[in-house]
Amino acid sequence: MAEQSPVARIDLTQEEEDNLVLAIGGDAADLDDTLKPFAAAALREYVDMLNGQAMTTLTELRERRFLAILVSLPAKDFPTDDQIAKWFGLTPDRARNFLRSTLARNRNRLRDVMKAAAKSVISTARQTDDEDGPFEARFPNALVIQMLNEELAAAKAVRSPITRKPGTFDTYVIPKGSMSELTALHP
Repeated sequence: MAEQSPVARIDLTQEEEDNLVLAIGGDAADLDDTLKPFAAAALREYVDMLNGQAMTTLTELRERRFLAILVSLPAKDFPTDDQIAKWFGLTPDRARNFLRSTLARNRNRLRDVMKAAAKSVISTARQTDDEDGPFEARFPNALVIQMLNEELAAAKAVRSPITRKPGTFDTYVIPKGSMSELTALHP
């Protein structure tokens, strides 16, 4: 497979630049780097189109675009529901459903993305008080946590689920036995 690296330049107004920073985060000075995964996704969309892959609905186009973005993003930048909502003009609830349906319909193509996101959660987990205590990890997307809980439920040994830490939005408690299982599943 030949890797291609086309370069394109576009002129942005100050308002467009400001809106991009609001939508995808980062600083205006770093937009070149911040936009790279999105540029790769857009290029993939055009390559597919030019190779005759027809898309029949706006929903299918939106899902393909999102799939290409997910594949292009580094695992540590797995998007939050709020980010997805901003990118696609959705409410956070619809963004969560959009992510869920995209993951379900593209399970095989996103397997490596989801494994990398799982490893990201596991690598940031830190044990709390003592060596027998649970671990805590911050992660912005609950669907990745749901996927990890599904893996724990399917484990041979009975494991406790990952739970949201009370009073937080993105901090999760991982019981010690569950952490051992997850590190074995995602070395």
